[in-house]
Amino acid sequence: MQILQRSGFLWAVAAMLLAGSTGARAADYAHVSETSVNATVPLFGALTLTDTVVQDGANPINRFTMHRLRKTSGSVRGVILLLPSLGNNFRSYLFSDNGDMTTSFAATFAWLGYEVWGYSSRETGILTGACGGALDCSPALHWSMQTIVDDVGYIRSRIAATTPGESVVVGGLSLGALSALAVVNQSPGAYNGLLAWEGSLVTDDAAIRAHNLPYCSQFSNLVAAGIAVDDQSLPFVKTVAELARTAPNAPFAIPVPGFPPGLTNRQAFVLILSTPNPVAPSPRPGFITAVGNVGTGSLQYSSSARLTANIALFNDVTSNRVGRDFYCSLAGVETAYSNNLKAFTAPVMIVKAGQGFGSIMDELPGKLGSTSVRSIGVEAYAHVDHLGSPLHWFALELPILHWLEQAVN
Repeated sequence: MQILQRSGFLWAVAAMLLAGSTGARAADYAHVSETSVNATVPLFGALTLTDTVVQDGANPINRFTMHRLRKTSGSVRGVILLLPSLGNNFRSYLFSDNGDMTTSFAATFAWLGYEVWGYSSRETGILTGACGGALDCSPALHWSMQTIVDDVGYIRSRIAATTPGESVVVGGLSLGALSALAVVNQSPGAYNGLLAWEGSLVTDDAAIRAHNLPYCSQFSNLVAAGIAVDDQSLPFVKTVAELARTAPNAPFAIPVPGFPPGLTNRQAFVLILSTPNPVAPSPRPGFITAVGNVGTGSLQYSSSARLTANIALFNDVTSNRVGRDFYCSLAGVETAYSNNLKAFTAPVMIVKAGQGFGSIMDELPGKLGSTSVRSIGVEAYAHVDHLGSPLHWFALELPILHWLEQAVN
């Protein structure tokens, strides 16, 4: 492992020089630290992962991590900027069943010559119970969708400085797709492609808007009451996933209102994934995370090893202001992050799961200005089944690669 430390002052000067076309407040950003790790695979070569901690302003809590995964040698074929799903971070694109980063989703594209950049949001690294205790989390009341847009704009400026002239595709899973839409809504000319994987900010469906309106109000009220983050939901899901992994047949001993009695740990895990809204809100009626059978404790399309490995990487907290922004967007109350989508005309790749965002994804092409839209999906899949499938390379990575090769590059 190679560790690199660089002066925050020097990085701040560099950030000032790079302020401009992306719309990010680059002068406010300073690099706090940087680490690089090399991973070598015989016959394939080596990958380098560089993680850079970036601080926005004077308050240390206002920091995020910028990631860059690339093949150590060879030419660059383009850049993919991946944004994380809700409660997750860039590690969600680096995980694999066996813990080997070199076989991950991100590594698939890095091996093929694409630079894969990523973003881990400001919530990453904040532990359950820290807010209101040792840590002042009041700045998180202002961590909105616009904060993500600004942070990603800064990363885009670093990509432009590091690999000038290369095509850049932005996107991700779930909140990663929602965030990418907000990004291209603000800077439609800065990106050469959009990967909208099971996530959208817009719908004209009256029933779906009505479904999201109570959540819009709920999160708006939390922010108004000064409650910046949720630090309970994700740790609960992480705990249940770990119990399902280590003691699948043991009785589920956590009392949860609405959960049927007599569940095993494995059944409780499947219940959370495959039942609409057992723990948290959802973007539409009938939304589920992964298709499963609670009675048998089995997942139909996803590998439990893949999903538990992914869930183990979750953050502990989520921003209530971000929750407000995306639920209010889907309720039709908030339009600031989708009012300019017609200006985005670059190629688009849509990944849809019928039991996930479902029909919301069908509406998306009509909201964009692009005439080059490719959609893939499986109606029987739920929200994360593309990611969790043992056949993910054929259902996900390969179609995305074909799109990059044919439509973007």
